[in-house]
Amino acid sequence: MLALRRAFDAVVSTVVVWMLIVLLVVMTTQVVLRYGFSASLIWAEETSRYLLIWVTFLSIVLAYERGEIASVPMLRDALPRKAGLVLAMFANVCGIVLLAVLVWYGLVYANRLGSAPIPAMKFLLGDLFGPGFPTPAMYWVYVSLPIGLSILALRLAVDIILYGRMMATGESAADLRDGGVPEGHP
Repeated sequence: MLALRRAFDAVVSTVVVWMLIVLLVVMTTQVVLRYGFSASLIWAEETSRYLLIWVTFLSIVLAYERGEIASVPMLRDALPRKAGLVLAMFANVCGIVLLAVLVWYGLVYANRLGSAPIPAMKFLLGDLFGPGFPTPAMYWVYVSLPIGLSILALRLAVDIILYGRMMATGESAADLRDGGVPEGHP
């Protein structure tokens, strides 16, 4: 399971890094054109905004993996080992339920309001390929929330399995380090 998590983290990290590289190139080009040549790309700021939205929702699972999402483990760690693990499992189940609701309504929102074309892409693709070229819909921006939160829900489910294994092996939730890897595991 740890190898699968590492592979998943590597893929998500690579996608996020490439999105950030594109974001940096687009914004740097925009700044140079605007302030150096008094011209600008009509689509740059909107494209950067959408890339930043995707980066945010994909990075949330990486932040969770690294323990960078706020949590208060004092009660969990103060309880006896099994009770602390049960509390951690319960908290993850509650988190999954909340994320499932957000994913559901995120999909409803994306389906209802996502049919309009992305304005920036309409300009960009229209300039490059002609006005009749198909333009991606806003759906692909709006669906970033359900996709990112679904990935986080899956990650919480993996931790529930990890906590169950820890109950069987005698480890406690306080033994966790680096966002869900028990001490002594590579």
